[in-house]
Amino acid sequence: MQNAVASGAFASQEDALKHALELLAVEQQAPAQSGSADRAARFRAWAEGHSPANHFVDDSRESIY
Repeated sequence: MQNAVASGAFASQEDALKHALELLAVEQQAPAQSGSADRAARFRAWAEGHSPANHFVDDSRESIY
């Protein structure tokens, strides 16, 4: 949680914990077997829960190795 706060993803550790608990609650309510549309919707919701990088990010193949 400290890394999430330090990176600016959350304002405080409490906010990070609340977000994690909300995701856990949603996951617990999700059916065991889900279709691809449901998985895609849950992935989009997860992705939208993260703040965008407001700076250049080098995601080239060379930079990740």
